[in-house]
Amino acid sequence: MGTTKKLIEIDNKALEILKKQAKLQKRSLKNYIEFMLEETAARFSEPSNEYKVMMDKKLEQLEKGTLKTYSYKEAMKQYGR
Repeated sequence: MGTTKKLIEIDNKALEILKKQAKLQKRSLKNYIEFMLEETAARFSEPSNEYKVMMDKKLEQLEKGTLKTYSYKEAMKQYGR
């Protein structure tokens, strides 16, 4: 797959945050921004095979009436919040 160069404008405050995150991950700012954009684009694409398999299992459980669900309050209580 090819690549394309684009000129972008970024707010100064956002740029400082991105610089700090890049440094924490031991990446250059350019590499970090490219990585984040590619990761974000991937999330917009088709779900992973693992996710599809998990959802198929959950739908099967729902159809069989064996899917266990929790209310928001029950879930928060379970996690101590």
